Amino acid sequence: MEYITVDELIKLLEPIKINPPKISKFNKVSIDSREIEMYDIFLALNGEKYDGHLFAEDARRKGAALSIVEREVDTPYILVKDTKAALKKLAGFNLKKNRPKSIAVVGSSGKTTTKDLIHSMLSLKKNSCKTKSNENNWIGVSKTLLSIRDEEYCVVECGTNHKGEMADIANFFYADCAVFTNILKSHIGNFDSLDNILKEKISIAKNKTLCIYNNDDIHLKNAFKNGKKISFSLINPLSEAHILYYSENDDSINFKVSLFRDVVDLNIKNRGINIYNILSALTVSRYYESGITKEEMEYAINSYTPEKYRMQKEILNGVEFILDCYNANPDSMKYAISYFAKTKGRKLLIVSDMLELGKFSRQEHLNIGIFASSFDFDLMAYGESARLIYDKFSDSSKNDAYFFDSKEELTMKLKAVYKNYDKILLKGSRGMKMEEIFYKLKEG
Repeated sequence: MEYITVDELIKLLEPIKINPPKISKFNKVSIDSREIEMYDIFLALNGEKYDGHLFAEDARRKGAALSIVEREVDTPYILVKDTKAALKKLAGFNLKKNRPKSIAVVGSSGKTTTKDLIHSMLSLKKNSCKTKSNENNWIGVSKTLLSIRDEEYCVVECGTNHKGEMADIANFFYADCAVFTNILKSHIGNFDSLDNILKEKISIAKNKTLCIYNNDDIHLKNAFKNGKKISFSLINPLSEAHILYYSENDDSINFKVSLFRDVVDLNIKNRGINIYNILSALTVSRYYESGITKEEMEYAINSYTPEKYRMQKEILNGVEFILDCYNANPDSMKYAISYFAKTKGRKLLIVSDMLELGKFSRQEHLNIGIFASSFDFDLMAYGESARLIYDKFSDSSKNDAYFFDSKEELTMKLKAVYKNYDKILLKGSRGMKMEEIFYKLKEG
């Protein structure tokens, strides 16, 4: 493990003033006083909801030997003009100092699953670290880079929902490899077009960054004219990784994949994980660890536990609930509905709003209503925009459809009828908190 020294901090941060600590080297940097351990550095950020400087004394009591601050505090400190800039500098510095292979995971959807699968596979061969949960903004990326110690791989999820955020991350995070999952309509209300989303996403890649991308995505397939690149595909035999055979049922997925001309036959559990996420992880792991075996690949995929509210399965009185309510955009909504439609039994789809679609919102919700109406399940909906899904579904489907003005009304109705179904899918954007429906139902 590499320590951070006072001399390194002074050279990197060029402080305005120093109240010197009693020691000359430190373990790690943290922005959360609750996570401080002996000989750590506490960096005080000013956020919208809190002022980190108020926790400097608490950090000292827990063992922090130094604080990095914008104003004087009653502990040893380094005073800088901007602690946000300091955090980014320290994150980039720690990456360079420890020198792991760094892999950025970028895209409109599937980032967290892809990141976790890549980490799961690489960890079978080498010591690896990754982004916690979905902490993918500049602060989350900084925290991930600062967590690096003696790992040989660092898998970093990088997200953006406004113009310029990815370029800002790229200014302090130099990725050896960038994995691009897709370019979809997520947050399109903040970008105005898919072309602008593409430009934002690919700004993470520098001249020497290896770009591994989805060759079936119409925006990504022509995005990388120069530099080192590798593609994966379900259908294109010219991609370095592509599917040769695919079959699935309720319980399992069997497929043959060509990975750099080596054919691997895999059998995995069917838990609703998008095959593109699996394929991208297989591509990265085989590229970096050519000795990874079929059995190791299957183990890594089958032992993977999805993050909370991503196709999360719960059983209540014999009924299977699928909580896919971490986020929602038109493409992820269609994927979840398609997966759900293939499952057996009597089914109920519960939907709410897809947020951050801006001027595209009305048409995209209408499109989902039309799309859903082609499948055999009942529907419940609530939310201002979800009413459009309900309108189109009820116009076109022979199945039952209900609209509610609130989650409370929906939950009351569901309580009376949910035992009539075998499977129930809840899908909506994070801000709609669809999981509350299930937990209220579970309370009785």
